[in-house]
Parts: sequence; C-alpha cells; structure tokens
Amino acid sequence: MSVTRRAHPTGNVTWRAKVFFEGRVIAQRSFGRRVDAKRWEADQLAKLDAGSWIDPARGRMTFAALAEEWQASRGHLAVRSQETTRFLLDRYVIPEIGAYPISGISAADVERVMSALTARGLATATRRRALSMIRLVLDYAIRDRRLSVNVARMVALPRGGTKREPHWLRPEQLGRLVMAVPPLCQPVVLFLGTTGCRFSEMAALRVDDVVQTPHGLGVRVHRAATQSKRTSGAVFGPTKTHQTRTVPVPAALNEYVQTRVAGAAPGEYLFPSPSGGVWTNTNFRARSGWMDATRRAGVEGTTIHDLRHTAASLLNAAGADVKAVQVILGHSTATMTMDLYGHLFSEATWQAMERLPAIPLMQAPREIEPPPVEPSGPSDRAGLRTDCRRPDAPGTFTSGMDARTYKPPQTPGPSEAVAKPRIHNTAWGSWCS
Repeated sequence: MSVTRRAHPTGNVTWRAKVFFEGRVIAQRSFGRRVDAKRWEADQLAKLDAGSWIDPARGRMTFAALAEEWQASRGHLAVRSQETTRFLLDRYVIPEIGAYPISGISAADVERVMSALTARGLATATRRRALSMIRLVLDYAIRDRRLSVNVARMVALPRGGTKREPHWLRPEQLGRLVMAVPPLCQPVVLFLGTTGCRFSEMAALRVDDVVQTPHGLGVRVHRAATQSKRTSGAVFGPTKTHQTRTVPVPAALNEYVQTRVAGAAPGEYLFPSPSGGVWTNTNFRARSGWMDATRRAGVEGTTIHDLRHTAASLLNAAGADVKAVQVILGHSTATMTMDLYGHLFSEATWQAMERLPAIPLMQAPREIEPPPVEPSGPSDRAGLRTDCRRPDAPGTFTSGMDARTYKPPQTPGPSEAVAKPRIHNTAWGSWCS
C-alpha cells in the first residue's frame, strides 16, 4: 500500500504517503489524517500522469545557488549584459532572498524585496530590473523542472516614470556640434550623426571593414566594442542584434575614409583614439569635451546616443523608407523602427489627407413647410365653429405631419351615415353636440 499507518511510542498515529515511479519512491510525506495522505497521494499521481510533477527535493536549492547556475548558463550573451545581471543580483536581490529555498519563496516575499528597494530610494528603472532578474531566475527553475509556478510573475512591475522622447538635431545643429569638438573627434560625431551606428559599433570598426560596393563606399558592421563596467576597458563581441550589415559611408566622410584606409596598416581602427586604440564612451566624452561642446553648439543636453536619433531623422527627411532606416540603423525588425521613429514617418499620413479630392458642397434642400390650414366652416358671433372637427382627428392636417404624405378626408358616400357635427365652444373650452 502507498499509504501506511505508523504508531509512535507517544501514542500518536500518523499516515505515511509514498509515491512510486518505476519501482522506486520518488516522494513521501506524513500526515495526521489518512484522508489527507490519500488526497496528497492522488494529487501527486495526477501530476505525474500529466507530466507536471516536480521533485520536491529539487526545490530545496537556495535562490543564490540557482542564480549562480543561471548566470553560468548565459555565457553566450555580451559581457556588458552579464556584468549588469551580476551587479543587480549581488547588489539588490541576493542579500534579500538569497538564502531562501526556491520552493519556499512566495509572492509576498518578492513584494517584500520590492518594498525594501523602494525604501532605499532606488529609481523605478532599477526596481523594475531587479524584479526582472528574480523572474528570469525562477523561469530558469521552471525550465529545469525545479518549480511548477513562478511566483514573481504574480508581482506587478513598478510603474515607470515618463520616458524621455528621442531627441535629434537639425542638420545645422549637427554641423555646429561637429565643429565644436576637437578635430580628432569630428569624424566620429559626423559618422554617428549620419549613419546611426551605435557607439560600440563605430569603435570596433577597422580599416579592413571598408568595402567598395556598386553604389559607393560602405563599412561592414559585424562587431561591437562595449565598455566594461568592471574594468572600464573595451570588450569585443557581436553586435546587439548578432547580425552583420553594410552601412553606406556618407559623402561628407568619403575623403576621410579613403585617406584613412590608404594610410593605415591592416587591422588598425577606422576611427582611432588619440593613442591609436579603441574608443570607449567614457574616454570619448572626456577627450571631446562633450558637455562644453554641446553648450557651445547650442544643443546642451544632447547625448551621444541622440546622434543615432539624429541619423534616423535625417534619413527620413532624405526620403528613406522604414525598411531602409531599419537596415542602416541595425534594428532587428522594421516594427522596432516604427515603434521608435514612427512619428517621423507619420508625415505621409498628413500629406495623403492634403491630397484628398475636393468635395463639392451643395446646399441641402429646404424643408417643405405645410400650407396654413384655414377654417372650413363659418363661425357665428359667439365664436361657435360649425365645423368642429378636432385638429388631431384622422384626416386633418397638422403642423407635425408630412405634407407629401397627407391625404384629405374622403367624402362619405350616400349609403354611409353622416355623423352629426360636434360644436366646440372656444370660449368655454368644451365640446358639445
């Protein structure tokens, strides 16, 4: 039997339920009542038959140990992503619930973590990312058949603040910004502001990546040099979308690119730093005097990433369609391009509305007014009408009727009885025969 009775020296009786699979016990539990033991056994067998049974022993792993295992499984991701994940877990999540067994974590525990982060005054974006880390770790536990339910999915993400709208520069503003930075940084600003490449993609370009196409010069973008949070150095890896694309070189940079390719050794960077090495975001901001340059150019508050938005705006103004902008900027789908820059392409909607044909407007026909109804019978001096048919009686035209459908009353035939007319005394307001 799978449910057995056990008598203890103290006189208490418990019921031990065991679940067997392929001749071995895979789960067992004691209950004070036999009915509870049978109910638990039936529930475990139903899950086993449905393929959703989870070994309780696998849920005893702590959250910290599971997070370490999950982090190790993400080695294929970019180094920057791994560093961000490690920072969020070590700084905000593991100190709160790292010692908990994953099967014992409840939605209330996750909410308590979020409340603690709120009490620390952390930004909404940081709290959202911390909750996302908990969700991802527990999702991994479900895939590894350690859990059946992710309780972190029951906790709502904190509401974010107002997202900053994409900011882009007009052509004359971009030109002033290019001239405001040192000469060594000018090709970088012009390239980012006209091609929309990510800064990490620009930094990783080498002279070997310049290609001659039937349409002109282009650069093959297939790697990225991301700045490490841990070492502040550049870490090379694939592009954000793990795709290779060829980006046209703008006419304003043709001479620079040709001169650089002709004078540089193979393998050197197309846009080198002052030392000839790779640019990092921090190094470029310092060397270019970015804050002062934007102030002098009259575009204070502009970020380096805003140059990517500027390129999208300029490409749209030049007549590029959504697909072309997607390819040049390196978005994974055209839908993403529309989500980010759809407002730039919405001008076609207004142009289409302006091209609508003129609609001739004709004056609506005037409503037909019924002719006035004159009294049909003579009146005496006392104001007594001899023709006292009620105004609203059948066959009588009133102002609320349609003149086009009005039919006068038919004269009764000789064989029809004619009713005696009723006389209405207008002075008394009564009907009389």
